[in-house]
Amino acid sequence: MLDIISFSMGIRTWAVTSKVLRRLSRDQTTPKDLDRKQDHSITASTSDFSARARIAAATARRKTEKLPLAVQILDDPSSVNQQLECPLFAKLPAELRELVWDYALTGYEDVDALYPLDKPYARPGQAAPLRFAVNLLLTCRAVYLEAFLVPFQVNPMVVFDGHPDVVPPDNPLQCTPSNLRLCRKLRPWQFANISSVDMSVQQFMLEGGSVERVSRLSGNKGRHEGHEARGFTLAGYASFGPAKETSTLSGDMPLRPGAAETRAAIIRSIFMGKKITHLTLRMSRTDWWAWTSCPQAGADDPHEALRLEPMINVTDRRETSGAMLEGYEARKDGRQPDFNLDEFEKQGRWGMQFAEYWPDLQTLELVLETYVMKEKQLDSVVECAKLWTFPLQEGRQLEWNGEEESSVRWHGASEYSYDTELGMSWPSDQSHAHRSRSEDTSVAQWRPITDDETEMGPAQEFVMKSLIFTRRRSVDATASFDG
Repeated sequence: MLDIISFSMGIRTWAVTSKVLRRLSRDQTTPKDLDRKQDHSITASTSDFSARARIAAATARRKTEKLPLAVQILDDPSSVNQQLECPLFAKLPAELRELVWDYALTGYEDVDALYPLDKPYARPGQAAPLRFAVNLLLTCRAVYLEAFLVPFQVNPMVVFDGHPDVVPPDNPLQCTPSNLRLCRKLRPWQFANISSVDMSVQQFMLEGGSVERVSRLSGNKGRHEGHEARGFTLAGYASFGPAKETSTLSGDMPLRPGAAETRAAIIRSIFMGKKITHLTLRMSRTDWWAWTSCPQAGADDPHEALRLEPMINVTDRRETSGAMLEGYEARKDGRQPDFNLDEFEKQGRWGMQFAEYWPDLQTLELVLETYVMKEKQLDSVVECAKLWTFPLQEGRQLEWNGEEESSVRWHGASEYSYDTELGMSWPSDQSHAHRSRSEDTSVAQWRPITDDETEMGPAQEFVMKSLIFTRRRSVDATASFDG
């Protein structure tokens, strides 16, 4: 489906190339060069060429195919209708049209293809495969010109770093460290224009290097350095490289004065890696160390409770299971927690890895899910998280934005396959039910109810809470600046 984006774009006149450049620069302004030596003048039959000429023609064609079609249509602006009789173009300013494109091309759930309710990946926001209304880009060349990059600018790259059973099928812009084929369908210029990542991770993977690993999948280092997208390495990681000289060849069509420079600027901007400025970090109910422990066990023993601490490399050991609460008390007193880590252990702290691997983040959204029966444990994690800070470069850090956490309460299936496999009966045991904060919140209607689901037993109940961290100047940096 996403391949449609590669062959249906256009433009009316060279004057409106400013619209393309505005769209390209909505996130950054540093241009990139691309080594694209093209020759559109090769039109004769291959029988008329020598072997060397045929090879040259094939090479030029392959390079041309890697470019958005809009770049080629810029050479012939007369081929585009300005749509002066269309209210969308004649009455709405470009800024409002951009809002229309952003809304229309944001992914949506295909409710005609619902995931089975008892699949562990079925949840609010993930009830069905995502679809993108890319047919909008086929309506006319004027629309395509303004919107051909929007699907990548407004939708995140989705990464699952954990158990394969929680990975939903058939979603574009999605990959896992063990299966990168979906993102490999994207052409370099498409991948380059992604600027956000949505990351679902198991806790043991988070504490075991996932922050670094996912940054390599999205190519954060190359994006930060202003490099151009080159595709993917053999290992599957994103490949970015320094800019090269851009060819401005446009076939046998002569370009107007200054047109070659404009064409080269557009190519450089399209292939420039956009900085990743937003990261969503998710943990589902089955991603925690102690997710299989019954609620009462977690209330009696910190080692059996939900816990998360970004400044320690692992919280699975009994001796470190109380680190989250220790860190909370230290931060309340205005101190950074000291867990007596050696230099090697300090390198594994996931909360300290954003400065090196995600240096351009403006916002971090932390989304945590568990059973409603364990909501008190989740509330404890959320309260501790409000005091967390994540150091960045140049005296900046990510810190809680001060807004109360959002909360979504929802019903799932009456039973999941892992309940039987792990001998877990408590998720369906109503005797564990308790009054929670979520009971004051209405249950979200997150998917249409099918006939067969009405005959199921009592549904398991879950709660999902999220906090937003924003980029700000750190207190230490402010004090140093004032001094």
